[in-house]
Amino acid sequence: MSCPFLFYSILYICLIRLCYTDIKAKELEHLFIFLILICAPFWDVPFPSRIAGAMLPFFIYKFLAKGDIYLLSVLGFVFGTKGIIQIYIYASLASGILCLIFLLLNKIKRDDEIPFAPYIAFGCTIYIVNTGLENIISS
Repeated sequence: MSCPFLFYSILYICLIRLCYTDIKAKELEHLFIFLILICAPFWDVPFPSRIAGAMLPFFIYKFLAKGDIYLLSVLGFVFGTKGIIQIYIYASLASGILCLIFLLLNKIKRDDEIPFAPYIAFGCTIYIVNTGLENIISS
């Protein structure tokens, strides 16, 4: 299914705002997380996959802050189970690699809190690009 420009605009405006507030204040604004739900009808995902995708982030709650879980849950509802798994894997790999580099360069300490929303936004972007390329190749 082709997604309209409005979908991407809402999604990325919200993700950019969430990244900014996570970096500056280490909290995510619920309004922008909720606005991402507006994007759900534009993505062709079966409803059971949406529900499963929304529930999946609650099983990794020990590793993430509450706002990150809410953001992942909403993205799971928008993109479904397959999407949220890929988004989480991309986000985890990116954060792990960058945190390792920052640790080696002494930019952060081992017990520092790291904002995860920018990595979730990165994972979401990679997933969307990857899905778009798959659709182009298959058609």
